[in-house]
Amino acid sequence: MTRLSQESGKSFDPRVVEIILRRYRHLEKLVHKRTSGMVEPKLSTDIRVGNGAAPASGFEGSSETAGPATSESTFLDSIAAAKQEVQILFELSQELGTSLSLDDTLSVFAAKLRRLVPYDSIVIYIRYDDVLLPEHVSGENLRRFSALRIPMGEGVSGWVAYNKKPILNGNPTVEPGYGNDPGKLAMLSSALAVPLEGLEGVVGVLTLYRAEKDAFAKDHLRVLLAVSSKIALAIENALKYEKAENSATTDYLTGLPNARSMFLQVGRELTRAKRTNGTVTVMVCDLDGFKQINDRFGHLEGNRVLQIFARRVRETCREYDYVARMGGDEFVVIVPDLSPEAANVKAAQLRELAREAGHEVCGEDLLSLSVGKTVFPNDAEDMDTLLAEADRRMYAEKQSRSGKKNRRTYPRLGCCVPVELCQEGSRTPVFGKVSDISAGGCFIETGTLISTATKWRLAFAIERGNLQVEGIVVRTNPGVGVGIKFDDATLPQRERVKLILEFVQGATGPDQSAQRYLATLARPVK
Repeated sequence: MTRLSQESGKSFDPRVVEIILRRYRHLEKLVHKRTSGMVEPKLSTDIRVGNGAAPASGFEGSSETAGPATSESTFLDSIAAAKQEVQILFELSQELGTSLSLDDTLSVFAAKLRRLVPYDSIVIYIRYDDVLLPEHVSGENLRRFSALRIPMGEGVSGWVAYNKKPILNGNPTVEPGYGNDPGKLAMLSSALAVPLEGLEGVVGVLTLYRAEKDAFAKDHLRVLLAVSSKIALAIENALKYEKAENSATTDYLTGLPNARSMFLQVGRELTRAKRTNGTVTVMVCDLDGFKQINDRFGHLEGNRVLQIFARRVRETCREYDYVARMGGDEFVVIVPDLSPEAANVKAAQLRELAREAGHEVCGEDLLSLSVGKTVFPNDAEDMDTLLAEADRRMYAEKQSRSGKKNRRTYPRLGCCVPVELCQEGSRTPVFGKVSDISAGGCFIETGTLISTATKWRLAFAIERGNLQVEGIVVRTNPGVGVGIKFDDATLPQRERVKLILEFVQGATGPDQSAQRYLATLARPVK
């Protein structure tokens, strides 16, 4: 009783301890009184033990005398199971946040969950717009579940995602596409599905399947509901990380790999070709006439041209060919083990795809393509030389054409003039250097990150004060600079542009080409 008093308030309820201390002597007397006349029976050797009939439920039937012992055993088992459940849930919570890889996160979760909720198959669906796609599948019918596309509101998982409510012991055969094979309809009979709700809504559905009918209990549902918010948050974080990682290597407009990813791929292809004594053909492509499309039809239509051309180039390439957008209207195609004749055919195909993309958007043949090709190891054995030579050959082909597509609406004037920029609605200045300028716009070298389609005011410091002109950003090259198109909607704006060009010519120094350029300002090149 001394030990009991010491543990009061720590291991035991103080009120219960108080009652026991007050009545334990009386309880001991009752026990002695009831057991004083009992004699402990000796073990009998006359009883024969035989095999009885197997119980239908899988458990032996219990007599009245065995009731208390069975009850006590069940109680202890429940405590042990609860303790194990708490431990596994704690481990799940700890491990779900340790990795930003979606595959690793879901694999760890599925393995841990099986210790709490037995299942034959587990599928974790991720929501993409109005469709659920299986992101992690393990267990029975792996191939069948991996091929499912479940619209929101359809089947067990689709209903759960749409209504944000769980389903206990649903019918797996109603999942869209699962019941297409009549010979296997009876393989799975029970489904337990819960919605995975993150901070931004339903991100997916967790569905477990069993072969037995009504195999899941309410305790299984309780466990899934306890972990659903944690796995939903982990999935949300993993998807955001995956998106950020992809955006670092993917061009946002066309969905093709960007320049950074392209350089890595060229290095890998050259390493492979050296190991196998193969070849790698590098094609640098530049769209001719693209600026005219932007000027005449607008930048949204120009973006459509880029998207159509990129998609069709990707569709016409082999699975292991590599297509990337370098920036602007320049693309690179990396083709391993291609013969010279096949490379010429491929270049002609790319030119035709460019013409078709321009005609589809504009209704005219305004677009063509200049292609420069180099081959490893014939032309060079390192990445930089291969790309530089392909780029040089592309520009040589462009200059060899005297077509109207290659001419700019306004000729350019090279210069080096400081300029102050201020975004519309802001008073914070940004400083840069104009490297070339025309009556239509200019390119400004600056390390500041500037978004396209934003309006800016440019201020040039001249002897008579600041001369300002307005324009919109139409092209960005992060870390290098931005291309700005001047707003020439009003006569005063055009006059200011002309004064800026005269100032730039004076700041750059006398030059005959500049004189000829200023003489043509009144009329665009046709």
